[in-house]
Amino acid sequence: MLAYKYQGRDSLGVPIKGCLEATDQQTAIRELTRQGYFISELELDRDVKAKDFSPSGLRSLLKRAQRVTVRDLAIFARQLGVLYSAGIPILPALTAIRQQQGEQSPLGVAIERLEQSLISGDSLALAMRDDAAFPPILVNMVAAGEVGGTLDDALMRAASYFEREYQIGQKVKSALTYPKFVAIVALGITWFLLASVVPNFANIFASFDMELPSLTKFMLAISYFLVHWSWLLLIMVAIAFLLFRQWGASERGRTKLDQLSLRLPLFGRLISMNAISRFCRTLAALTKSGVNVVSALKLAEQTVDNAVYTQAVQEATAAIAQGSRLAIELEHSGLFPPMVLHMVHVGESSGSLDAMLNQVAVFYDQDLNNLTERLGKMIEPVVLLIMALVVGLIALAIALPMMQMVNIVQF
Repeated sequence: MLAYKYQGRDSLGVPIKGCLEATDQQTAIRELTRQGYFISELELDRDVKAKDFSPSGLRSLLKRAQRVTVRDLAIFARQLGVLYSAGIPILPALTAIRQQQGEQSPLGVAIERLEQSLISGDSLALAMRDDAAFPPILVNMVAAGEVGGTLDDALMRAASYFEREYQIGQKVKSALTYPKFVAIVALGITWFLLASVVPNFANIFASFDMELPSLTKFMLAISYFLVHWSWLLLIMVAIAFLLFRQWGASERGRTKLDQLSLRLPLFGRLISMNAISRFCRTLAALTKSGVNVVSALKLAEQTVDNAVYTQAVQEATAAIAQGSRLAIELEHSGLFPPMVLHMVHVGESSGSLDAMLNQVAVFYDQDLNNLTERLGKMIEPVVLLIMALVVGLIALAIALPMMQMVNIVQF
């Protein structure tokens, strides 16, 4: 990877500058163009390696590696919006937030970098654009707010957006936490039975000259493999996991996996609803802040978290840039239900696209909450049933030869 320094303007005309990693110059140009930037200067940063391996460069790199979470972004946008609307200038407001969040916290470190950029003369949006801790959606909402003189409103809308993203993510995690715990316990019990309990019975069965049932032979074979070749199993699993992860990280692999995920029973609907909800919420927040539809779509495609929907939004963006309408292009994709298409059509016709998209996002968020709770309740008994079935098979594999042994002793 090479580092390229660039300067130019975004779709709103706000000056931008920063650094981008890419394999070559053409790749860097394509990526910047895809983000909606108009680049005036692009050159290779030949000092980046020396900076990275210097002590100060390493410290800076470690600080930048600290992750600013969605919850941090929600807190930051809400607090900054409240302080700015109260008449406090941006720089003192940032200092107050940094001191409250902690100097060494990921958010505090990121805010400190913002303060240094503001002192050097950058605007808030330009300072955020140069920092990877702040996502493009927040940067563009802030830029639109600065241009339109509604920065406090833009920050409040950004806070509401990130708060909703955080709430949805937490509900999904909490609904799946218990099923995950039960599955881990089930695997642990199964491993213990096959690696510790079954081998003791294998020695007993070996002392009797009798033909073992097929189920018992199968369980003894698995037990023998786990006891003597568990290291090989772990290596095979690790290699398979790494290969699968590498394939899944490729464009083709991710597309195939996302296509498959949309066909899964119940989970496919959950993934589809989440993609539609995030798309509508992002597009509503950006258009409400004054970002034009094409630029908003380019940012929204990065939030759907599904390659199938991302490709559909990209195709819609290209068509809309040529004069088409959003509702028509979303209908052509075949991925959006009629209710969404109707709401988008009404929003475009009435000039209230942001309001209609926000209503769709609220509806799908509620539906997503209900479906997530139902899935969590449905997964739990399924996992318990599988656990009971596995333990039952192991017990049966041990019980069958024991019954044969009793018959042999009696006769």
